[in-house]
Amino acid sequence: MPVDLCEQLILEIFSRLPSKSLLRFRSVSKSLCACIGSSSFIQLHSLQSPNKVMIIHQAQYKGGEECSKYMYTLHSEGQLSYIGIPPVEYPFRSSSVIVGSCNGILCVYKFRNGGIHLWNPLLKRIVTVHDHPFQRQCWVDGFGFDTILEDYKVLRIGRQSSSVYTVKTHTWHEIASPTTPFPCWKSCQCLFNGALHWVVVHTASPVWHYYLLAFDLSSEVFSTTELPEPSWETTVVTIIKGCLAVISSKDDNCRIWVMRDYNNIASWYVAYDLNSNPFKGVNKVVQITPSDELLCISFDKEIVVYNPETHVRSTLVDFNDSFGILDMNLCVESLGLLDVGLHVIKEADYQENKRTSAVMQIKLGISGNLSKPENRTEIDVVRVDSVSVGS
Repeated sequence: MPVDLCEQLILEIFSRLPSKSLLRFRSVSKSLCACIGSSSFIQLHSLQSPNKVMIIHQAQYKGGEECSKYMYTLHSEGQLSYIGIPPVEYPFRSSSVIVGSCNGILCVYKFRNGGIHLWNPLLKRIVTVHDHPFQRQCWVDGFGFDTILEDYKVLRIGRQSSSVYTVKTHTWHEIASPTTPFPCWKSCQCLFNGALHWVVVHTASPVWHYYLLAFDLSSEVFSTTELPEPSWETTVVTIIKGCLAVISSKDDNCRIWVMRDYNNIASWYVAYDLNSNPFKGVNKVVQITPSDELLCISFDKEIVVYNPETHVRSTLVDFNDSFGILDMNLCVESLGLLDVGLHVIKEADYQENKRTSAVMQIKLGISGNLSKPENRTEIDVVRVDSVSVGS
């Protein structure tokens, strides 16, 4: 058997191993460490990893005064309960939002200081993106992975000009903004086929016009796609049956449209035509099982599991009355950010959220869930504007 074929087989086998095993195997040899830490292998491994659902919770407890703590749980396919799933400390406060998730990395934007952070929950590593030199504390609109440059990008969209941050170069650069009039956002981002997608709406005319705005992460060019029913209210763009999909409603009617052939508006078809609107107030939908069940989170932070085939709707109940659900995202366990600088900076902002499992267990009253050493949040904080890349 040729040597190169052996290497390909080894890479294929290793790409299917759990991330924690790969982290241990890095100590076997320098060549294996370099292979596992390469951007190409990290990308290959993330594509092989199954999706999980990350649910972020806020816990209230009383000490000397009313306090809050934030945690997250990771749920595998078909495991939408909290039995046997230990909560882990969430290293950000409520004044933050997850912009997007890609290859196991989540982009978190903090409202108070405009900070942008890339976070890998598995590695417990946070990469802090430095400020734009002219657009500090501006909203972040998108996050994804450029498959050609093999680099992560953060997107800010402005009326006059927009900007993109690339992790490898540690720099912002200006790009052209969308050519259509500046729209009103109606959905969270959806990453599909190397592009970011949002539902946007023009409100200038008496009849609102909904359409898709897309941003190609490689060419860095915006484009628009007509929706099959542009006058119907559309607030969700997602992936269903492996294709781009939108959920539209009018009065009490609701339709799930799926684009069979990407970028071909003639390929829109109705996957589900519902006589009711089970997605009213929902702002994020993901397909979680092959049986077409959809996991939805509403603006009221209620998580619902809905099956459009059987019309069965159930609510995911949180741990107990002291908990509330804040957000939900798809996430894979990956080695993303492993190849980004390892210089650790301890910051007071993160120290406030680092407590031992014993203290959390006492204050929150969760029996045994937070007592395991691996659930302590030891975080690497990397400032990419001030440290060199490398391990």
